[in-house]
Amino acid sequence: MVVKSPPVNKGIAERSFVVEAPRERVWHLIGKVIFSSLPGMEKVEILDESNFRALLRMKVSLAELSMKLRGEIVDMSPPDSFAVKLALEGPGGLFRMDQKVTMVLTSVERGRTVVACKATAERMGILFRKLLLGQARRFARSTFEAIEKRLQDLA
Repeated sequence: MVVKSPPVNKGIAERSFVVEAPRERVWHLIGKVIFSSLPGMEKVEILDESNFRALLRMKVSLAELSMKLRGEIVDMSPPDSFAVKLALEGPGGLFRMDQKVTMVLTSVERGRTVVACKATAERMGILFRKLLLGQARRFARSTFEAIEKRLQDLA
C-alpha cells in the first residue's frame, strides 16, 4: 500500500532579474538556457514538445544520489510565461517530490525584460522533507542564478 503525502505548496526558491533584451528574444533563448543551466542532469531525453525525463545526480552529506526526474511543460503562454511540473524520485522510491517551476517574462522600458522565477513543492514525502528539502532549495537557487547569468551573457 502506497501512502501519498498531502499537497504542501511550500515555497522553495524565488528570483527576479532584468535581462537587457526584448521579451521575445529572452523567450527564444530560455529553453536552451534552462537545460544548459541544470547542474547534475544526465541522460536528458526529450519525449515530445512538452515532456522530458532525465537523471539528476545530487550529493547529500557524503552520499551521491541518482534521482529520476520527469518534467512536463504546462501553462504555456508565449512569450509571457510557462510552468514546468517536475517529479523527482529517489532510489527505490524512498524520496519523492512534485515541484512546479514558473517563469514569467515582463517587458519593461527600453527593450529590457524582467524574468521572475519561482519554484514550489506541491507534494513531498516525509523522508524528502527531512533529508533533501535544503538540498532542493540550494539546487533551485543555484539554477535560477545560472539561468540569469547565461541569459545575460547571450542577450
